[in-house]
Amino acid sequence: MNSFALAALVLCGATQWTDGSLVVLHNSNKMVAGWTDSDVTHVGLVMNVDGRPWVYEATPGRVRRVPITDYREELRELNASRRQPTRMSVLQPKRPYSPSELAAMRVYLNQQIGRRYSIKGAVRRKPSDGIHCAEYVATALAKSGRFRATNPHGLHPATIVQNAAPLHTVPTDVSIRPRKSQESWCARSWKQWGGVQAWCSWACYEALVFCW
Repeated sequence: MNSFALAALVLCGATQWTDGSLVVLHNSNKMVAGWTDSDVTHVGLVMNVDGRPWVYEATPGRVRRVPITDYREELRELNASRRQPTRMSVLQPKRPYSPSELAAMRVYLNQQIGRRYSIKGAVRRKPSDGIHCAEYVATALAKSGRFRATNPHGLHPATIVQNAAPLHTVPTDVSIRPRKSQESWCARSWKQWGGVQAWCSWACYEALVFCW
C-alpha cells in the first residue's frame, strides 16, 4: 500500500470509499424525517478523483462535490450543536462498477454541479428546474444501467436506500463524533448564523418560485 493510500485510510477512519458507494445521513433533517417517516434523510454518492474520495450531493442551495475529509468535518461541527446527532453510513457496491459505467455516472454527476437545489419536483411529482438529493443520486445510478429510476424526482432518500439495497452491501456506520471546538463563542455563532442565513435564503427563493 502506498503512502498516500495509507494516509487516506487513516484520515477517513479506514473506511473503503469505493466508486459508486452511497453515503447516507440519518436524522440530519427533521422536516424530511417527518415527511418520509424515516430517519434516512439525505443521500449522496462517492467518486474518487485522482485517488481522493469525494461526496457528490444535492443540498440547499446547490449541487456540489466535497472531499470526504471535509464532509465529515462539516458533520462533526454540526453535531457539536445538536441534541440528536446526525449519523452517517456507507453502502458499498457488491460488484465494482466497470470503467464505462463509472464514466457515464461521472459525466452526469459533474454536469449537475452548481445546479439549484429544489424539492419542488418531489412535492409536485414532476420534473423542475432544480434537483434534490434523491433525484440526483437515483439518476446518476441509472446512468450505469444497473439501477432503474422511474420518475426520480418523486423519490426520497429512504426509497433510494431501499431500492439500491440488492446491489450494495449492508450499511456500515462511519464515525463522525462531535469535536470540541477551539474557536471563540463569537466565531462559532457567526458560522451557525451564516448557515441559518444560507438555508433561509434558499427557502425564501424556493417558496418564491414554487408555483412557477
